[in-house]
Amino acid sequence: YSILAISLLLTLISLWVVSTRSPAEGFACMTSSLLLVALSVGGTMIMRKFHNSIAVGLFMGSIVAGSQLFFFLFLVYLGYASDRKLMYNANATVEDTMAILSLLQSILLGSFAIILGAHRTEILVVKKENVDVTDDSITEDGGNLHTNETRETHAYAPPSSPSTE
Repeated sequence: YSILAISLLLTLISLWVVSTRSPAEGFACMTSSLLLVALSVGGTMIMRKFHNSIAVGLFMGSIVAGSQLFFFLFLVYLGYASDRKLMYNANATVEDTMAILSLLQSILLGSFAIILGAHRTEILVVKKENVDVTDDSITEDGGNLHTNETRETHAYAPPSSPSTE
């Protein structure tokens, strides 16, 4: 939940930055906060509903890209802060705060990507109870395709012979 909390905090600060800072800084803030919201919503959907390898791989790639973006934003905000301090002799508390939050978000996203990569096999749950879904297990029987499971459940079983006691 720490990633979501920092995402909410960055979104609230970015709304304030858009109204008080330069257009470039406002664009960087709003783009990153919208990206975080999209990543949070998409990640929640993937972790709860879509457990296939393409979705999990796309989510892992998005997390790594987000981590790199926020590290880059950390450097950009440090640059904005030093410019405000040196050129305008102004207070750069907001830029320093955004830099620290961006670095923290980068570290959190990177650590989540590492944890997700280490445990991705536990997320990709494949049900293999009695179904063998390989290509050679599918046979054609009079135009109907059957897997091993359907052949086992619909197979003809001869009646048992009466016991002779």
